[in-house]
Amino acid sequence: MQLKLTKPSVVQTLLRQHNLRPSKGLGQNFLINEHYLAQIVAAAELSPADLVIEIGPGLGTLTQALASQAGRVISIEKDQRLAPVLAISLAAHKQVQLVWQDALTVDYQQLVGEATQPKVVANLPYYITTPLILRLLQAEVPWRCLVFLVQAEVADRMQASPSNKDYGLLSVACQYKHEVEIVTRVPASAFYPAPTVASTVVKLQAPASGRPRELAVEEPWFWQVVRAAFGQRRKTLANSLSAGLPLTKEQIQLGLVAQGVEPGARGEDLTVDELVGVANELGCRR
Repeated sequence: MQLKLTKPSVVQTLLRQHNLRPSKGLGQNFLINEHYLAQIVAAAELSPADLVIEIGPGLGTLTQALASQAGRVISIEKDQRLAPVLAISLAAHKQVQLVWQDALTVDYQQLVGEATQPKVVANLPYYITTPLILRLLQAEVPWRCLVFLVQAEVADRMQASPSNKDYGLLSVACQYKHEVEIVTRVPASAFYPAPTVASTVVKLQAPASGRPRELAVEEPWFWQVVRAAFGQRRKTLANSLSAGLPLTKEQIQLGLVAQGVEPGARGEDLTVDELVGVANELGCRR
């Protein structure tokens, strides 16, 4: 019989039986609301042909729901204290593979192997949300879609437009190859223990139609340029790039002008397409 992990009393009993307390340091807030759980799974549009990477299974609530629809689930968990609980909650789901590693250091290419268009579905710990999303998006894996449950303010940054205070490296990373869709807002009461902030379910997926975005010629160089562009937000773009790239200020200014970008602009003023153009232009000037 499968444990009903969306029932607070069951969660509390399970934690007490294994002498566990949710770790604030690891951002452990377990989803206990069936409505929002169903919305997360629905957003991933799963089929028996799918491989899903889950990060931070916690007690296995979302893992159970994913395993009921996907062909294979690989769940990455850092906290080995949860091993006895997951052994119970996932006992009926043989298609789930637990990987006891830090999601920030896992080799995602090796993990997915030859799977085509794997998906990511995760209730992300708040303390590693941004670096983890960046790592997933910069991994050389052809993700079909990524569905994240994140802090509401992070979701705002993910979908932010240029010339907005929330627009930055995370916005560019999310929008570079994907469309960003807000699926639903999730109140703090949907978790145990309840966090101090509201959350949001966000879906990133490849554009459904239309012209795909022009990609950078050299992606490692593109990310170096983007990091430099947002590295010193109070400085002009020319000065920020000069501080972060192995190019002279003259090379950078000429490159910006060639792309129709004012050297006095700031990184947050440029669209993703403009940043791609600048990166490609500066790459030719090294």
